[in-house]
Amino acid sequence: MRLPKLRELKEAVTAVFSPRFTTRFPATPCVVPEKYRGKPEFDLETCIGCGACVNVCPTPGCLSMEDDLEATPPVRRITHRYDTCIFCGNCEANCTTETGIALSNEWDLAVLNREDTIETHDFELQLCEKCGEMIGTKKHLIWLYEKLGALAYTNPSLLIAKSNELHKEPQDVEQQSGKDVQTSDFMRILCPKCKCELNIRL
Repeated sequence: MRLPKLRELKEAVTAVFSPRFTTRFPATPCVVPEKYRGKPEFDLETCIGCGACVNVCPTPGCLSMEDDLEATPPVRRITHRYDTCIFCGNCEANCTTETGIALSNEWDLAVLNREDTIETHDFELQLCEKCGEMIGTKKHLIWLYEKLGALAYTNPSLLIAKSNELHKEPQDVEQQSGKDVQTSDFMRILCPKCKCELNIRL
């Protein structure tokens, strides 16, 4: 019985003269490891609102997406509730632009009201200029144009989307739902269905 007691005494003395193992937060800031997986942060400069992060999020209610076609202009609303996030990193790993959302080093996420953990981001939607169906976000079309480079010239919809973005002025386009396709429809932003009908008939 003597040896175990001596070992415990040695551990106690060592602990007394050793530096603290725990941090002194909040008196001093906590430094997290380099690859720490903290709160996901949207980079609104590069996020295109495609919804890829919403589709791969495994936590119900953490990331949600809603298309409001009745708004003026129509918008896609992506809501992030980081109080339910499990910090798995799927959103970052599957981001279309690779930098639209990323896990940050922010770990102190305590709040007094859970409503403060809700973040909402709106992205303007692009509707088909012939039938009015939703195509996607305008930022997504512009990103595709820039990604495709010279190949984008084969798609008039992408060219017009980029041109509208450069001028920063919305164009008033008369809806022609139900009318026969015209040659002039080639220079409009069309959904895949209307574009297919246009190519087949003309």
